Amino acid sequence: MHRQRRKHASRAAGVGFACLALLMAAANYLSGQEKSAAQAGNASDSAQPVRRDYRFEVASVRPSDPPNGREYGAGPIPPSYTPGHYRELKITIPALAFQAFRLKHGYELENPRWMDSTYFTVNATLPEGATKADLPIMIQHLLEDRFGLVFHHVTRQMAGYELVVAKSGPKLTKSAGPAPPAPVSDGSTDSILKRSGIEMKNGVPQYTKDAGSGQLWVGGAVIWRGRDKTMKNLATDLSNYIYLNAPVMDATGLEGEYDYTFTFTPEPTGQGNGVVLSPGGGVPVSGPAAGGDEPPEHPLLRDALREQLGLKLQPVKNVPVDVVVLDSANKVPTEN
Repeated sequence: MHRQRRKHASRAAGVGFACLALLMAAANYLSGQEKSAAQAGNASDSAQPVRRDYRFEVASVRPSDPPNGREYGAGPIPPSYTPGHYRELKITIPALAFQAFRLKHGYELENPRWMDSTYFTVNATLPEGATKADLPIMIQHLLEDRFGLVFHHVTRQMAGYELVVAKSGPKLTKSAGPAPPAPVSDGSTDSILKRSGIEMKNGVPQYTKDAGSGQLWVGGAVIWRGRDKTMKNLATDLSNYIYLNAPVMDATGLEGEYDYTFTFTPEPTGQGNGVVLSPGGGVPVSGPAAGGDEPPEHPLLRDALREQLGLKLQPVKNVPVDVVVLDSANKVPTEN
């Protein structure tokens, strides 16, 4: 179940800069999250984008055999969305719900076990005027109309982290304001990079002074930039960070918006929740960071937060998490 959810949640993820397209995806990982809720239905003290209430114009939903790994041959997995059309091959109800409710992690969803092994193929046409941004509400309507999905939200107390100020005190800069409009690109590599807030210096990509928020992967390191961000925004972004895989709540007591940049080495935590409630607070890592032949050039995430921003991730057992519970659904969808 988690493997399939990660597949659908990671279509837009970028991890490296061997390919320019991947670099751009990584650099803009957080760009669209300025002061907005990470999940549909969550309350937020910041302005919410207007969401239009669309339904698919036409939708075919058919039962499918389980995936066998040969659905797409040796080629890449095609995108589920193309202008005017949405298609998923061999997908489960929970995986559809993951998209419908804009979830990031497996712990944000609960469902009956049978849903994890029952697959469907979906082919749908978007109505005129609808875009990719409107897909979540359309998928939610599809689940309700065709499967009779019944769900509710519940707050669970989970092991996670508090973001607090380290003993050294905060090392943050008050925000200079939102990022200015991106410059117009002339199609060249340099202008494409600058439009995304990236410039090359001595052959190494880095953020420009006018860049917005994002994550830039350079070799084995991540440069994380926040522009005009509150500490609540940072806690939410840390919760959404795939390698941390744990909920984070703001307990810094710091008000207002900040600009910051910190560089770290990712720390993979496997498939489970990465929280370690030990005094050392360490997270298992592999490769050089775990004592291989060469130590990492940059500190791990939590060390980088403490050393570069004066902030600390403190393990706790009671982070409130909004969880979507799928109560029931029909195993056979209504007729197309």
